[in-house]
Amino acid sequence: MKDDNDPLPRSGPPGPLQRLIKDQRVLFLLVGGANTAFSTALFAGLVLLLGPKVPSVVSLGIAWVVSLVLVFFVYRRLVFRVSGNGWRDFLRFTSVNVGSLLLNMGALALLADVLGLPAIPTQIAITVLVVIFNYVGHKHFSFRRRPEPPTAEKKE
Repeated sequence: MKDDNDPLPRSGPPGPLQRLIKDQRVLFLLVGGANTAFSTALFAGLVLLLGPKVPSVVSLGIAWVVSLVLVFFVYRRLVFRVSGNGWRDFLRFTSVNVGSLLLNMGALALLADVLGLPAIPTQIAITVLVVIFNYVGHKHFSFRRRPEPPTAEKKE
């Protein structure tokens, strides 16, 4: 049940998605990509639904919160496959995502607004770094589990 790429303890046998895609990093990217598409569509839908009198940051905030909650459960269940204290995991997950949002905003402001690099390609490059930051943060902080103590069978 454990491989070198996936040192987290498992809560059960791999599901259909894990049997199809064994590399946790690939699953992380697929789920994250689907979440990004969903969040973008939700943002666009909210902008159209709420109309021009509502600032677009309101739609962005709603879409960010909804997609954050949904992707938490998918990452927890399908990608990192952990059980235990869900509230602690959610708070850690949220802190990693807020950290990556602040990192993204700071890097974009510095590179595009201060140094004058073109915003769109700069944001694409930053996104690559943010994805790596998120994966490492979620793997080693949000969904980290202590190693199980050796059982009597393993000690001998």
